[in-house]
Amino acid sequence: MAGKCPLHGHEQPLDDAYFTNPYATYARLNEAGPVHRFCLPDGIPVWAVTSYDEVRGWLRDQRLARRRSFANEDYTNDVPPEGVPVAPLVMEDQPEHGHTRRLVNFAFMPQRVAQMRDKIDALVAGLLDDLEAAGAGGEVVDLAGLFCAPLPIVMVSEMLGVPKESWDDVRRWTDDIFGRVDEVNYEAKVGFANLLRGLIAERTAEPRDDLISVWAQATDMNGEVIPPEQVMLLILSIYTGGFDSTLGALASSAIDLMNHPEHTAEFVAKPGLVPAAVEELLRRNGSVHRGFRRFAREEVEIAGHKISVGDTVMLYVSAADRDPKQFPDPDVMDFNRPPHQHIAFGRGPHVCPGAELARLEIRIGLHALFSRFPDIRLAVPEEELEWRESTFIRVPRTLPVILS
Repeated sequence: MAGKCPLHGHEQPLDDAYFTNPYATYARLNEAGPVHRFCLPDGIPVWAVTSYDEVRGWLRDQRLARRRSFANEDYTNDVPPEGVPVAPLVMEDQPEHGHTRRLVNFAFMPQRVAQMRDKIDALVAGLLDDLEAAGAGGEVVDLAGLFCAPLPIVMVSEMLGVPKESWDDVRRWTDDIFGRVDEVNYEAKVGFANLLRGLIAERTAEPRDDLISVWAQATDMNGEVIPPEQVMLLILSIYTGGFDSTLGALASSAIDLMNHPEHTAEFVAKPGLVPAAVEELLRRNGSVHRGFRRFAREEVEIAGHKISVGDTVMLYVSAADRDPKQFPDPDVMDFNRPPHQHIAFGRGPHVCPGAELARLEIRIGLHALFSRFPDIRLAVPEEELEWRESTFIRVPRTLPVILS
């Protein structure tokens, strides 16, 4: 739902064409400069930072705060539904954020993630069997719905302890929450919150071997048991980073490989190349296109632009990862680029805690997919794909393909 922009004489680059191909927009913005002034589709005026050096640096700078109390009157985004407080993991600053972060980090320790490899291998194999059965005889199948979504949602839901019968609802709710700004968005937030409150109450009474049970017993900085509403928001945050963004990265990377068959053949034939190749795919197809909104605690200067106290700043990580000053020929797929220069998972205090799990899922998932179906192709022209109209996380609503 578009809002009225209070800025006059400023271009609106986030038009309908942006949702189909944001990278053309980022190329124009990067050519024009590192910082831009425009309104988001909801009418909120922002400072959009797109250059690699500036985005990378400001992701760590605490002069840009997450907490809404630092916003000025220009920030008019709706508050969460009644009974749904602000998420501490993504919307709070230090020291509160640091304590919350520690509750999350232990679930994604490298050794814990490494132990998930066998489970991911088995899950991927089963999903590909189902995909092959659905696509027998050249039938068109939805790769997003049958593969890219189930892989991360199963992994995250099992870690958390969300029952299987709720997984379809979780996927629908996350799509509505991040893809809409109307009453359906509101209803999705309330529905998701009600499910999680019930699960938290169950695990508080009868703990199990899952993250919801751990967090239901955890304490805050003052030694008090964390309120159920905050546990709920921890879970929502994990679904955002562990399911929704991984779904988007998997789907977009699959499209990218289908468009580059010569690179795909190398990707399949050289398993040792897969980690570096996935880093390049993440640079090109990281699904989180901008960070959460930030607000200037004090007057700051970004690339010569004075940002007033309370102004909203958006750090566009996907634009930064296509900055030609950092990545020569940024639109060229090159598996030999220096690894780990991209910032698809963010940087600094709010870097994605589930980054290593996402990497493992994408490596295993994509290599197995294209090994099993080397001739997989889009069933429609790419420009006809329908994408979620979100400036935050980019996800195709469906991904119709033919396997052979």
